[in-house]
Amino acid sequence: MKALEIKNLGIQFGGLKAVQNVSLHVNEYELVGLIGPNGAGKTTLFNLITGIYKPTTGSVEMDGKNIAGLSSFEITNECFGARTFQNIRLFKDLSVLENVLVSSHKKIDYNLWSVLFDTQHYRNSEKKIREEAMELLKIFSLDSKADEIAKNLPYGDQRKLEIVRAMSTKPKILFLDEPAAGMNEHETLQLLNLVRFVREKYKIGILVIEHDMKFIMGLCERIYVLDHGQLIAEGRPEEIRSNKDVIKAYLGEEETNTAVRSNLHGR
Repeated sequence: MKALEIKNLGIQFGGLKAVQNVSLHVNEYELVGLIGPNGAGKTTLFNLITGIYKPTTGSVEMDGKNIAGLSSFEITNECFGARTFQNIRLFKDLSVLENVLVSSHKKIDYNLWSVLFDTQHYRNSEKKIREEAMELLKIFSLDSKADEIAKNLPYGDQRKLEIVRAMSTKPKILFLDEPAAGMNEHETLQLLNLVRFVREKYKIGILVIEHDMKFIMGLCERIYVLDHGQLIAEGRPEEIRSNKDVIKAYLGEEETNTAVRSNLHGR
């Protein structure tokens, strides 16, 4: 079964066709990349898939179910998919642990009266939720920072916390929007290994947008390339590196040069 399948997906803002007739899929347990020049429509496509925008055309299926028309909340609440954002969107004045607990609302099985009367069921449920959150933080080596305010974390740890928060919803597919943005080389390598670990441990599909070619070429099994809202290529990393249409899209002209080839080779 495919974790994600989209067919002929598109959206139009007035006279602008931001995304046109895009079809792609992510298999279960597969790591797939989505690349393209600035303004190619990558984040717009993510917004269509995850319910932030409603498509003008096409369909979206996650875990074999049609999610067209569902909101972002409904998609996440049904355990279909969760995402991170290009610009970090943590609750910056909450603690690390509180950021994870916020996404645990669907695990709550008590009502208002249980809270008001401080019942045993309420206390047990809260304890279980906190234990699960701490276990997840431990897996990502953030448990020692559980009580720190999120905005005080180093940049790389804030990126990791976004992934932890998404994973706490137990998604079938994870969407990462430029997770390596702003990271140094050491942090990027750590992130690459972390994403691989997440795929192996949780057996989920992952779709990644990224501009860092070394990161994406070293991580993904297949890569889609978007340009001006349309898919222009799909294949294994070694195929994408030498694809003339891809090189042309990054250059904006017919001829190639050493800098672009080097970038696509992740050097």
